[in-house]
Amino acid sequence: MNLVVEQLWRYPVKTLAGERLETAELTASGIPGDRIVHVRGQEGVRTSRRQHHLLGLHGTLDSTGRPLVDGHAWDSPEALALVQAAAGDDAELVAFDGLARFDILPLLVATDGAVAEFGRDVCRLRPNIVIGGVEGLAERQWEGAELRIGDAVI
Repeated sequence: MNLVVEQLWRYPVKTLAGERLETAELTASGIPGDRIVHVRGQEGVRTSRRQHHLLGLHGTLDSTGRPLVDGHAWDSPEALALVQAAAGDDAELVAFDGLARFDILPLLVATDGAVAEFGRDVCRLRPNIVIGGVEGLAERQWEGAELRIGDAVI
């Protein structure tokens, strides 16, 4: 099996569409700058599962590592207005640090086969790494295996 890193992604604002990367540093806490701002409502983190219009907004980092929402500083009135239009008037943007900012683990790896089986845009899954060259759901047979990418072992 010939596997390749097909795509790298970072999502500076959790729930929004992210930014595709050419290279990425992998640390014990994932890719730096990933999911460091959350969209929140009274119920907690507001996700695109219920607020699907959030996927129409893009979270990126500027050259200094500051999160942006469609080019606006994450803590600006413009960014908040965009998020509230997509997720409701009570939505807010909150900086979040530490590993608790992730749903389960600080790195989400998907395969092209699983994405094809899912049948939707890869952005719905929000993976950090997409591995290409995998047929269907073959990764279900990889339990306990190590994925080596450069010096990183996942």
